[in-house]
Amino acid sequence: MSTVQHTLRLPRALDQALRKHAEARELTPYALLQLCVRSGLASVIDERGQTPLLNEIARELGALSARVAHVERLTERTLYVACAAYVYARAATPARVDDTQLSDDITAAFQRQLSHAGDAS
Repeated sequence: MSTVQHTLRLPRALDQALRKHAEARELTPYALLQLCVRSGLASVIDERGQTPLLNEIARELGALSARVAHVERLTERTLYVACAAYVYARAATPARVDDTQLSDDITAAFQRQLSHAGDAS
């Protein structure tokens, strides 16, 4: 491996921090500085490569979240209609019940089914 020499000037505060952390890791300040340059460069390269990918993932997650919310609404509506059909079929038996009672029964059946669905999760 061939190396290239670069001259770097650090503010005094950074130099002190570099020396302190190098001593804590039992490294020379130069070795820690090389580690910092490698890590920093890798971070900058990865950051540029990942940003478009992360943005695309975030957009797809947002779209997926909207679709899931739509499916949840459709599922609840389907469940409500099924409960209404059940209650109306039950009401079609000889003893007729008024619409207010039917509505209350539909809501009760719907809430029961939502409760059962929540238990399965």
